[in-house]
Amino acid sequence: MSKKPYSETRERIKQKKAQKRRKRNVKIVRIFMATLIIMVVLTGVGWLSMQIYQWGSQRVAVYMEIYDGYKQRKDLRAASFDPRFDGYTNILVLGLDPGKEDSGQSADSVIIMSFKHNTGEVRFITIPRYTMVNIQGRNAPEPLNNAYYYGGIPLMEQTVSKNLGITLHHYVAIDTEALAEIVDVIGGIDIYVDNDLDYDDPEGDLYIHIPKGIQHMEGDMAQKYLRFASDDLGVYGRSMRQQKFLKAFCSKLMEPDSLSKIPELVEICDRRIKSSIEAFDSGHFASLLTNMQGTKPVVTILPGELQHDGSWIYNQVKTTELIDELFPQEESGGED
Repeated sequence: MSKKPYSETRERIKQKKAQKRRKRNVKIVRIFMATLIIMVVLTGVGWLSMQIYQWGSQRVAVYMEIYDGYKQRKDLRAASFDPRFDGYTNILVLGLDPGKEDSGQSADSVIIMSFKHNTGEVRFITIPRYTMVNIQGRNAPEPLNNAYYYGGIPLMEQTVSKNLGITLHHYVAIDTEALAEIVDVIGGIDIYVDNDLDYDDPEGDLYIHIPKGIQHMEGDMAQKYLRFASDDLGVYGRSMRQQKFLKAFCSKLMEPDSLSKIPELVEICDRRIKSSIEAFDSGHFASLLTNMQGTKPVVTILPGELQHDGSWIYNQVKTTELIDELFPQEESGGED
């Protein structure tokens, strides 16, 4: 067999060397690209981490600013609190008519709701809206709901607190439309109506017709039941109906089906209700509601007498006795 020419062999050697160089170059390029990609990824991760850190730092700063503001508001309110009520959380509940906001509305219902921390017991004191009280800046006693007209919630809080000698830790203001929504969400409540309730007010677009007997009240009927005040008992009869409603409402609210509706109730409260209660208070109130399960509410009316003109003259001596009975000093303890 003849040997291949020397020139041909040399050419093949050159080709093999060229192939090796190309492979080596490809490998170098691949290594370079991989290194570049890794560097880009690491740079991106570093940038993203920095952005997340900065975003988180900003959020924490905003959170702390909000919390500091909350603490300042809470401390400012607490500065005027009577220590004898430290074992309770007292809330002024105002039921507003569906008129224009603020100065155009009136406080149709005035109720003090009190939670006892160590037992979960809840007490209600209903205050007739025409209760004659001393209002700051006025020369003579006037109906309580005038305080809301003159100075809104702040003056209403101050007036109730000073006249009754009770600390109010928070307030909640709810109009009748929001109340109707809440009653609808929990499926309505059952109340025995003592007498036929009939009232027509074309100018105010209010028509109330509720027959005597057991009634399953959806939201619209419930708010009309609470607003009715045209029987012989006037504001006293209205306060008595408020007491019946509060007992039925609390009982229904503690049912398992109603507890499952808490997210919907929270949404309504956030959208429709004015309150001094803030998100940071949620843990405290969750604890109160947990303790409340299984307890029966105590509902009373501010002691006094109904006058011929429809006003309510409260008895200061009996009111002091009622406050002492509901809030015995020896049982008060530190607030959560």
